[in-house]
Amino acid sequence: MTLSLGAIIEAVVVCRDVEASAGFHARAFGFEVVERDGAEVLMGAPGVETGRLRLAPAAAEDAEEPRVWDIGPRLLGMYSRDLERSTRAIDEAGGRSREPVTYPYGSASLSEAVALGSDGVWWTLPKAGPGHRPSPALEGDPGRLHGELHTAVLVPADHEEALRFFTEAGGLQVAFDGEMSGEPFERMIGMPSGASLRLSFLVSADQAPARLEIMSFTGVEARDLSDRPLGLRRLVFAADDPDASAAALEASGGVRIGERVVRGPAGVEVELRRTGKETA
Repeated sequence: MTLSLGAIIEAVVVCRDVEASAGFHARAFGFEVVERDGAEVLMGAPGVETGRLRLAPAAAEDAEEPRVWDIGPRLLGMYSRDLERSTRAIDEAGGRSREPVTYPYGSASLSEAVALGSDGVWWTLPKAGPGHRPSPALEGDPGRLHGELHTAVLVPADHEEALRFFTEAGGLQVAFDGEMSGEPFERMIGMPSGASLRLSFLVSADQAPARLEIMSFTGVEARDLSDRPLGLRRLVFAADDPDASAAALEASGGVRIGERVVRGPAGVEVELRRTGKETA
């Protein structure tokens, strides 16, 4: 059997204040509380069982504020129908948005905004439009501003090593791999003039949302914040065979930290879960 990771079921964010963070994500993105599990809060778009956000309390509250290009699990993303409304909602909820930009993307163009949310998590918000990848939340509610989590983005120290980890051991496929540079990206991300980024967009065999992106930068001074105690720490992937997938990731250089949990590139914890059945 060929092993392959599926959709990202949950992204786990470690918070200074779980209730304050839940309030931010409700006001900024329209997420609703799905369940409470002790001190943790699970949030998501109504009626959608993937691309959810789990908020967990931190053991330590002090942490450096990351820049987009600092090493570590760095960004989460979702589609927006209206970037001006989105950035206004983020700012009013207490985040810090950057100016939306439009740039060439293949044979068309894409409009996108980047913003800093709570606990040092950066957000990428591409504008939903013709040809965007599936978003059950937007397709199920024509009046909804934001989708569920569309992507999680890692910034590793070694781009190729991270690609091998998630493609050879994780079974994900590369849907896009390219370099981006120029004034629109400098303005959108805030990176220095002349810097560039490489983006690899990975998808599961069935193209299910939410997905994984690997991003690396040149022309920047990046700090290694892969062990930052706050912010995005874990991605929970669907897997047909969680035990075998965990073993494959461990054999590819991951560090086993739980029965079905492996620490991988950029310090991200990868949990494998059989959807609808027992969890790791």
